[in-house]
Amino acid sequence: MVKKIFDTSINDYFNISYDEGRQQKTWNLHWSKSKEPYGSLSATIDAEKGAIVSINLYKGTDSDSKPSLVPKFSEDEAQKVAEDFAKKLQPEEFSKTVLRKSEEPPYYPLTTRYRTTYTFNFVRVVNDIPVEDNGFNIAVNANTGDIQRYNFSWSTDELPSSEKIISQQDAEKIFTDKRGLQLVYKRYYDYSSKETQVKLVYTIDRPYEVLIDATSGELLHESGYYRLSSDGAGAAEKSMAQELTPEELREVEATKNCITKGEAAKIVEKYVEIPKSYEQRYANLYEDYDNPGNKIWSISWEKKKESDEGYGSIYARVDATSSDLLSFNIYDESMQKQDFVQKYDRSAAQKKAEQFLKIIQPEKLDNVKLKELPGEMEYPEKMRTHSYDYIRQVNDIPYTANGFRIEVDSESGKITSYNMTWHDAKFVEPDGILTKDKVDTRFLKDFGLELSYVRIYDNKDDLYKYYLVYKLAQSPSYTFDAFEFRPLDSRGNPIEEIVETSFTDIKDHWAENEIQLLVDLGIINSKQDTFNPNGNISQGRFVKLLLIYTNNAISEGSSGSSPDFDDEEDIDEYLDKAVKLGIVKKGEVDPDKNLTREKMAAFIIRSLGFDKVASIHGIYNVPAKDKTSISPDYKGHAALSMGLGIVKGESGNFYPKDSVNRAQSAVVIARMLQLEN
Repeated sequence: MVKKIFDTSINDYFNISYDEGRQQKTWNLHWSKSKEPYGSLSATIDAEKGAIVSINLYKGTDSDSKPSLVPKFSEDEAQKVAEDFAKKLQPEEFSKTVLRKSEEPPYYPLTTRYRTTYTFNFVRVVNDIPVEDNGFNIAVNANTGDIQRYNFSWSTDELPSSEKIISQQDAEKIFTDKRGLQLVYKRYYDYSSKETQVKLVYTIDRPYEVLIDATSGELLHESGYYRLSSDGAGAAEKSMAQELTPEELREVEATKNCITKGEAAKIVEKYVEIPKSYEQRYANLYEDYDNPGNKIWSISWEKKKESDEGYGSIYARVDATSSDLLSFNIYDESMQKQDFVQKYDRSAAQKKAEQFLKIIQPEKLDNVKLKELPGEMEYPEKMRTHSYDYIRQVNDIPYTANGFRIEVDSESGKITSYNMTWHDAKFVEPDGILTKDKVDTRFLKDFGLELSYVRIYDNKDDLYKYYLVYKLAQSPSYTFDAFEFRPLDSRGNPIEEIVETSFTDIKDHWAENEIQLLVDLGIINSKQDTFNPNGNISQGRFVKLLLIYTNNAISEGSSGSSPDFDDEEDIDEYLDKAVKLGIVKKGEVDPDKNLTREKMAAFIIRSLGFDKVASIHGIYNVPAKDKTSISPDYKGHAALSMGLGIVKGESGNFYPKDSVNRAQSAVVIARMLQLEN
């Protein structure tokens, strides 16, 4: 079957294996080549149905080591390749799918912009309702048109009927009544600047677990508990050099205020019983990168080797300045036994947890609230440990980055794990925020719920089965500014709606293909609907375009898009950067004046790194009748740009002093792409 599709004779190694799982039985075939250019082919076959389940093809270093900057296959052409391949292997199933557009942004950072593959996801639909995880996922090589990856999944399990289901309006009411958006303070930490920003936001807790049974109207709950944000990684204490730098002096001063290792160990022992069979194995003082300037002692104990009680360890963290016990975790191999007796149910264990909090952090206990579990816990009597999350409240609003997490052993009632996260931060007052009703209504209007068949594990029956559910429609974010309902990204920045660049005045223009290529690659991005191809381009704007092309953009545009080509506010920044990069010389550019052909040639050649060679006088013969009109400082640049085929003459002339229009500027950038290609 696979040999009918691919030539396997080029390989000198073949392996076959068999897997039998609960859901599927498969044959796994693997071919590879042991000599350059190497390469491999893997395929998985459904042992019962005979269908190809997956294919992965790697043609080796010769074909894949250097990606083409300009894909030889367009996305539409690659899509047809993917469709034809799926139709050939599974024609009946493919006819029951629809293409789900990728969530990838239309813009790619220049370092990875030039796509080596196109990926297509064809989703199975039944009665116009998508069946999640069913269908085809296919990757096509953008330069060869080969199938690089193919995955096929199709369940024969019975799907619930869609005849008697609750209405969209009823599902929306269940969402707003039982889940909806929650008002919280959310912490955003910039690890480069080491600055913290706390924003007041509306967010949906675990959005991908919002599943409303379309038949019963019940809110289905996936298992899982809320966890506090991580405390950040630490770094080892640095040894001192003979002469301390200012930074080292600051470090020494900060360390002076720290408690000793022995003092930190005593703080741990005050709250945690360290058995005599344990000995201290490790201690480290490091900076808490989540809170710059703070030092933390990390200390661990382990059971002595001669102990015959099995392995055990205790790990703890102590704030070296405030002396607060930040966390500890107790592991004892003997607690892993299956025949334990639960003496503390969830309610009794909760009392133990809160008694401990009253002892260790009494002043903070009044500022936290227990986070309720998302649903009823299954088999609570089988839980060896009970976990509790207490979330910090500010202005009666949860601050999800702060609080306590505690675990209690259900047999002994001992605290086996404790973690405190508590930051000093500025909190914006909630005056003027949108109400929850308005936010829920806005969310449902802008994004809403959608019907889907979703496969969920059923603990009681110990199997997966499909449910027809209302779930959240895809959104760029499920966190929104509480004042303006603007979606926020992972850094807390507003996500602007990406308007696809589309020009109405380039159709049938002689440079249409080149302009569109730069648009497709994200080099030209604009909110304008016209490009004005015949209008002259200024020196400043061309320098900006050149820097965007060479991956030297000042900053990304909204939502990670390429900077706006028509935005003039950042031109001066681009000129400053171009001077530093050696693409333009100081005082050479008048940003508002029209770009001339000789200056364009100079900027291009410098961006390619050839300025030193181009600046040698007396060795270049420019193949143009008007070569004497070229400024001496640009003669070598003109000669090289013509020789490389980037800037071409007309009627035997170079026309060095002529202005360059916007279409011509796009064409020369496209030629640079072809040159690199």
